[in-house]
Amino acid sequence: MAGKGPSTKEMTQLINNILGHNVLTEKQLNQILEGAKRANERGGMSAVLQYLMKVTQADVDAKELENFADSVKKNPQMGMDMLQGKKNVPKGKR
Repeated sequence: MAGKGPSTKEMTQLINNILGHNVLTEKQLNQILEGAKRANERGGMSAVLQYLMKVTQADVDAKELENFADSVKKNPQMGMDMLQGKKNVPKGKR
């Protein structure tokens, strides 16, 4: 699957640009990706999502996040469009 998406450098720049300031280095992103890979090997996508929520301290409903991840898995371009600001992230039901 290598070479099918943005590089670590590009992804780091994209995240920092979206947030408006530097919040992440390439080294940090690589560490997060390695942790996510290990979580996936241990427990699949739900373990990855739990790991990412812990690492980022995200205050997000786990089920809502799983639904979002399933949507992006079915349509990866949608995820890239959201990251690039071409589409809005859907608001969950609260």
